[in-house]
Amino acid sequence: MKIEFASAADVPQMLQIERQANKYPWTEQAFTSSFADSYFSYKLLDDAGVMQGFYIAQLILEQLELFNICVATDAQGKGYGKALLQHFLTEGQSRGATEALLEVRSNNHAAIALYQKAGFSINGLRKGYYVSAEGKDDAILMHKWL
Repeated sequence: MKIEFASAADVPQMLQIERQANKYPWTEQAFTSSFADSYFSYKLLDDAGVMQGFYIAQLILEQLELFNICVATDAQGKGYGKALLQHFLTEGQSRGATEALLEVRSNNHAAIALYQKAGFSINGLRKGYYVSAEGKDDAILMHKWL
């Protein structure tokens, strides 16, 4: 496993992973726009050099925000999500972040557990934030001091 800087050239692979792993994936435009100055992205490659996951983050002043973290469906359960999350936190600290923020679907229990194990705590709720088959899902807001 290796984590490397991602570039706009990686968007097609990132989009493919996103589409297979999420019912409501980001659009190609959302991916492309996340390669602006304050954003940074990393990809996780397996031992064969195949991209199995990624994250997209933004740092504004000392505030680090995780916008997207995704692991290919067939690669889940191998610790890749944990490795990407830890990299996000370490990279953010190295860039001067003092706190990390994220939001997650309220019904994404596996992700919430991962974030809590990494030291994030719930600090808010956005009702009806995400589109879902049932209409709308709430977003849980999470925070961690670095």
